[in-house]
Amino acid sequence: MPNKKAIIVVSFGTANDEIRTLCIESVENKIRCNFPEYEVKRAFTSYFIIKKLSERNIYVDTLSQALEKLKVEGVQEVIIQSTHLTPGEEYANKVIAVANEYKDVFKMLSIGRPALMFDGSDHTSDDFSIAVQAVKTQIQCNAADTEVVFMGHGSPHQHNPAFERLQKKLDEARENITIGVLEESDYPNIKDVLARLARKQNLKKVLLMPFLLVTGNHVAHDMNGEHESSWKNKIANAGYIVEVYLHGLGENSAMQDIYVQHIKDVIVTKT
Repeated sequence: MPNKKAIIVVSFGTANDEIRTLCIESVENKIRCNFPEYEVKRAFTSYFIIKKLSERNIYVDTLSQALEKLKVEGVQEVIIQSTHLTPGEEYANKVIAVANEYKDVFKMLSIGRPALMFDGSDHTSDDFSIAVQAVKTQIQCNAADTEVVFMGHGSPHQHNPAFERLQKKLDEARENITIGVLEESDYPNIKDVLARLARKQNLKKVLLMPFLLVTGNHVAHDMNGEHESSWKNKIANAGYIVEVYLHGLGENSAMQDIYVQHIKDVIVTKT
């Protein structure tokens, strides 16, 4: 029997068909093109989104459902590649924990790390510096009087240090880029972002971008909403001219390449 191999690309998910194509399917297709010997499957971690899609007769597996199907198909080698940006709560509880339940089911089960995990220490890859170069590809012009502000998600229950590490790399590279998180209980949040902008001299304009794989409700409402508490309006009310970039990181080819490389890293490690 041939050795059957599969890659499960697991994302949080989105119910928006166009965004799903642009920001999730694009990553999956890049992976599919780079690993033709693997069957590529999709899984979402958001039960709410899976249920919402099923009501429209669009069916997406949870990670456990995808693994069960591969077990029945007789697949022997499985790589789970998460499109989560950081190893936060969602990744830990719905990717790692689920994968651990199947560690003895397959001949080989490996997990590709999120975009931002290794910091270059102990001979590891410097994921943060690589991500800096990736996000720079979508910044056409960064004049001295302009700051790029990225809005990430953050963690509601515990601090996610990935964003501070990324900011450190951005500062070391002397980039006019500030990164903050949506969750107000985490930091750097919007208050921290505004305080950082206030310390910058001669700053007139802000280019606001999502540091999110997909441009879903968080971008439409929390970042670009017309209400007073949106990031766009809070930054504008602080006296800056605000331009908004409405494309998720999943559309960024350089970010897609990061997930491809993390799968390659897994393959090298297991061989």
